[in-house]
Amino acid sequence: IVGMSLPYLNDELSRKIEPQAPPPSERYKALLEGQKAGCRLYVAMAPTPPIMTLDHFKIDLEQIMSLNPEVIFWEPINARGTNGKRMLAAGLEFTSSIMSKQSWAETFERQWEDIETAAKELGCLERLHIWPDPELRGYVDQAKLDQWLYQPTVEKWDSLTATKVKAKATQVTPRKKLKTTTLEARI
Repeated sequence: IVGMSLPYLNDELSRKIEPQAPPPSERYKALLEGQKAGCRLYVAMAPTPPIMTLDHFKIDLEQIMSLNPEVIFWEPINARGTNGKRMLAAGLEFTSSIMSKQSWAETFERQWEDIETAAKELGCLERLHIWPDPELRGYVDQAKLDQWLYQPTVEKWDSLTATKVKAKATQVTPRKKLKTTTLEARI
């Protein structure tokens, strides 16, 4: 199972938000190699900055769906810990819009609606798994929050993996030595 965060597909923005992380274009290429190698994939569209809108989610989800991930986790960025200070130091003007709990919750709710709408339009809503924050209590609909706080993920990897392992164990086919891919070299 291969997966990684791919919050957006903008390398320039990534250098400001996640200066130590590989750019999204490289992460996407790694996931693409995993897909080509037959790996089961997941993507964490997290954390998304507050500047992302419905149109951004549609564009990014469409590209992510070309990877055929089993599940797409999502949550927006928050300014807790060192996140806020680091983003302010990088000159990211949107940071102030998520510095208070109220404005962060409003952004969370708006983006939650946007990503679900985009996923519905692209036919991948069943793959979307929201990662809500318990600190949203009192800011968003309690029933909606509880639905996602305790919902198991959709991919059921444990049961699928066990079935595949049993099936392979009954086969006595010699395996070819595979050439090391760029993806394996990174791991």
